Amino acid sequence: MKRIILVIAALVFGTALWAQSSKVGTSVSIIGGLSPESLAEVKDAGIDYIEVSINAFWRKKPENEVYIKAYNALKMIQDAGLKVWSVHLPFSSGRDISVIDPKKREETLEFFEEIIQLSSIFEPKYLVLHPGADTIKDGESREERLKCSRNSIGRLAIAARNIGAVLCIENLPRTCPGRTAQEMDYLTANIPNVAICFDTNHLLLGSHQEFIELLGDRIKTLHISDYDAVDEKHWLPYHEQGVIDWGAFYKGMKKAGYKGLFMFEVTKKHGTPKDLVSVYEQMKKKAK
Repeated sequence: MKRIILVIAALVFGTALWAQSSKVGTSVSIIGGLSPESLAEVKDAGIDYIEVSINAFWRKKPENEVYIKAYNALKMIQDAGLKVWSVHLPFSSGRDISVIDPKKREETLEFFEEIIQLSSIFEPKYLVLHPGADTIKDGESREERLKCSRNSIGRLAIAARNIGAVLCIENLPRTCPGRTAQEMDYLTANIPNVAICFDTNHLLLGSHQEFIELLGDRIKTLHISDYDAVDEKHWLPYHEQGVIDWGAFYKGMKKAGYKGLFMFEVTKKHGTPKDLVSVYEQMKKKAK
């Protein structure tokens, strides 16, 4: 789904409270990997918060390295003077909380419960979770997959609460669960300790305005990047082929009462940490 897989922080971002000066962030693919130098560049650009991705802690690594890498990453973040706002839980077709097979789903949920416990060392406010994977085929019961996902979300929300975090479900593209505002409504409505992470370049069905109008009060964090509305691209906002009206988006989030962070998830070749600060300021100006 996402192509950003490094030692930590598939996503790095900063605060953007309406009443404060902007602080923006970047994905680790832009900063070139986790190192004292790259984190210093993030800090120098005015970014104070990062989102940690757990993916590289467990993918293709011996089990006994997962915790070592996590603690090493935490120390590097603290030494850089940065703070962790959220943790992105693992995502892959092999870790699908919407799978119908009860044995496979139980194994997956036990895995996520362990990873959520590991995430507690970062003291995150939010945990970001994919509601499934890009594997729903023609002829397969989409309704059943959505039911399985919602049930799994309810269980993992308890694990998130146990470490003092809110579980944020991320909207996904293509055939994944959570590909429309209506599906996200179904997956998250009336489940305690569950909110939404709105990924702007994952929305291929429906409009950003519709998504915000239906779900705005549940959106607690953002993944910001531009795209062509055909597939996810993770472009810098205002890309020449980008289609998102960023001024309107900014105003829509403000109207919805959003008080969270503006976090940018942009691929390395499309910008630097300082570029993200610049485009965020553009958004604010165009929203006036």
